[in-house]
Amino acid sequence: MAEFNCYICSGKVRTGEKFTFTRTGSVHFDCFISSRRKEIAPEKQEELRTLSILLDSQLKHLLDVLAIGHHEGKTGELVRNKYKEIEKACGETTKHISEL
Repeated sequence: MAEFNCYICSGKVRTGEKFTFTRTGSVHFDCFISSRRKEIAPEKQEELRTLSILLDSQLKHLLDVLAIGHHEGKTGELVRNKYKEIEKACGETTKHISEL
């Protein structure tokens, strides 16, 4: 399992937790959203709320796929591909949140 440090709280970030990556590094989901909430303009708060709900859902889905475990053959390949697709979607949503 991978292990990183959250650049906001300096706590450990581990595989199996909700976290994402930004240009600054790895960050817990809650730390990231809390930090962005303090930094962005009031008129963008609703957009942040919507994107944070979307990212939370995507990260939960990612963890659910991770919990499926390792499979061989076509099923394993499908699971790995789906994981990569969801991971990419998480990255795109994170980028939108970072750009607010």
